[in-house]
Formats: sequence, structure tokens, C-alpha cells
Amino acid sequence: MDELRTERLLLRRWRPDDEPAMAAINRHPDVGRYLNRPVDEASVDAFYGLIVGHWETHGFGAWAVEHEGDFVGFAGLAYVPPFLADAGPAPELGWRLDPRKWGMGLATEAATAARDDAFARLELPEVISIIHPLNTRSQRVATKLGLTLDRQIHNPVLGISTDIWRARA
Repeated sequence: MDELRTERLLLRRWRPDDEPAMAAINRHPDVGRYLNRPVDEASVDAFYGLIVGHWETHGFGAWAVEHEGDFVGFAGLAYVPPFLADAGPAPELGWRLDPRKWGMGLATEAATAARDDAFARLELPEVISIIHPLNTRSQRVATKLGLTLDRQIHNPVLGISTDIWRARA
């Protein structure tokens, strides 16, 4: 499966020309404020390789998202990093969009398509989302997706408790 389509979006596999646009999104201070790890140049530089590598290793991952023909971010699945292993074994459903596209319902639309694909095609019994406790935007998206706040775990990288949201198929 190489793509998903929604009313307004194309979710597709990643291409090399997505890397600079995603790096710019990752560097945006409003985006980095609520990530589960600090954003530095090393993590920005490594992001594209990690996301493509997840697809190669697991056969699924976060989709590159296009709106009106432009790359705008990602939505999809990834296994959680080892430092957040307390979140459990279920893949994380995540989303990250260019702040210029916030408030348009695109994150919800993209994440809904990714969630539905996870439950239908991949036959996953559940997904989680790891959301910074102050990230009200992502909490609203999670609620619209049918995820519910399940518990908190300690994030040793940030030194705070982080919310684990869960949805079952």
C-alpha cells in the first residue's frame, strides 16, 4: 500500500524532496514546544532517515501528507522509542503538520485515515498516542479520533509525565 486518499489529502510514502520541508516543520518553535524530546539539529537531521527506515523495517509507518499538492507534514504509525517503552507495545499514532495548516482540520483528517488503515489493513487491535500534557491542540485531535486518555508515564528525556491516549479497534 503506497497511498491513502481523503477528501482533501493524499497520504503517501516519503520521497527525498520531503526531507527539507519536514526539517523546516520540525525546526518551527511552535511545533517543537510539545514534542516528546528536545529538537536539535542532530534530531532534525536524523528524522527523515528514521521515518523511512521504519517503513523499510516494519512495512508501515508515518505517511507523508499532501494538501493541494504541497507537502504539509505527516500522520501515521511508529513504534515508540526505547526511552518511552513504558507506553507499551502498541504502535503510536502521531501527526505533525506545518503550523500554517493548523486550524483547518487537516491533522484530524490525516490521522483518521491513518488510524482506519491501522485497524482495517494492518488489523492492529489498538493504537496509542503519546501527547505532551499541555498540548491542547493534539488532545482535541485525539478526542476527535476516539482516543481516550489512558494514563501517564514518566518521560525521562523531558523530566515530566506524558499522557498516553488509547484507541481500540
